This record gives sequence, structure tokens and C-alpha cells, in this order.
Amino acid sequence: MDMRVTPERERSPRGATIRWTHRPDRPRAVVLVLHGGRERGTQRTSGRQLAVLRVIPFAKAVARRGGDDVAVVRLRYAVRGWNSDAGPVRDTQWALGHIAEQYPDLPVGLMGYSMGGRAALRLAAEPQVRSVVTLAAWVDRRDITGWRVNPGLPVLLLHGRDDRVTSPAGSELAAGRLTDLGARVDLDVQPGDGHAMLRHARHWHRRAADHLVGTLLEGAG
Repeated sequence: MDMRVTPERERSPRGATIRWTHRPDRPRAVVLVLHGGRERGTQRTSGRQLAVLRVIPFAKAVARRGGDDVAVVRLRYAVRGWNSDAGPVRDTQWALGHIAEQYPDLPVGLMGYSMGGRAALRLAAEPQVRSVVTLAAWVDRRDITGWRVNPGLPVLLLHGRDDRVTSPAGSELAAGRLTDLGARVDLDVQPGDGHAMLRHARHWHRRAADHLVGTLLEGAG
């Protein structure tokens, strides 16, 4: 594939976009990064919103750790809210389809912050998903009975103990449920950090990058 003629940004019919943070010539795996949002909101998503900006350092950390072996792409949802139609899930499915067209058969890791974590957990059984990291995930109890995972899926749940936006209790609940479903789960809850995950930022960035790159490349060709 001639990477020079492939656009670095693509837009879905709904208006979601993907932008490549890092795109080596011959990657062995791909990480899709999902930002946060709101429970409700129909306004267009902007690159200036904090929930969108917060995932950029995570994406760059994965790119540094993965080097020439891991491509990293960020999804921007069509609108800010989850809303009644679970729009971020549909946007993520579109992005996964686009990745599959560009990189058939490559394993994909999902890294989701806040609302993005909710979307990632909803899609943990998608065929190409081979690793998941959630960052201060929004865990809704209504989702849990519908979760499915690929067998042995490695999942890392990261959360600040002092998060007042999405409770760390949600990640703890998710850890138990995902373990029951057959995932290999690691839960890391750090005291003194809130929803933005800034106090221990280096720790969060390193753990997320190490998990994704390590698990994705384990079985990659």
C-alpha cells in the first residue's frame, strides 16, 4: 500500500472523523483512541474540548512505545453526547471498519477515556479487538449484562480514586464482570487523582502504552 496517497483524516457519513497520530509503513498492530464526552449533547464535537485534548498525550505515549510496529489513530465523535442512540459506539464501529479496510487482519487495541471507555467496553468482542485500556471509564450498570469479550482479552482499567465525574467503583465493578466473562483483567486505581488523570499523568501514560503495545505484539505477525 502506498501510504503517501492515503488521507491522514477521514470523515464518516455521520460526521465522525479519524486522524492518525502515528502511521508507520508496515505496522503490526493498530491502536484506536476514544475520547470522552457527555451523557447528552447534540452539538458537534470540537478539537478544542478538554475531553478530546486529554487523550492526545496517551496517543503519543503509545506511538513512542510502539515505534515502527504500532499505528495510532484518534477518533473524534460526530457529536459530544452518548444520547439515546449510543452514537459513540456507532462512530467507533465505523472507525474499526475503516481500520480493517486499511490494515486487514491486524490486531487492534481500544483505548477509551471516560465516555470512550464505555464505548470500548461495549465493543470488546469485535473480531479485530485484541486489547483494551479504559481511562476513568464511565461504566453504566445497564450495559454490563450485554458485554461480551474475545476469549482471554487483556483489559487494563485505570482510574483515579478521587474521580468525582466517573466513579472508580464503576471500574471495580467492570473488573469483576470482565473477569467472569473470561478476560485477563488488571485494575489500577491510584489515590489522589481525579477525572482528568493529571496528578499521576506519567504513570497513566506509561501503563496504558505498555499494556497496549505489549499485549498487541504478543501474537502479532
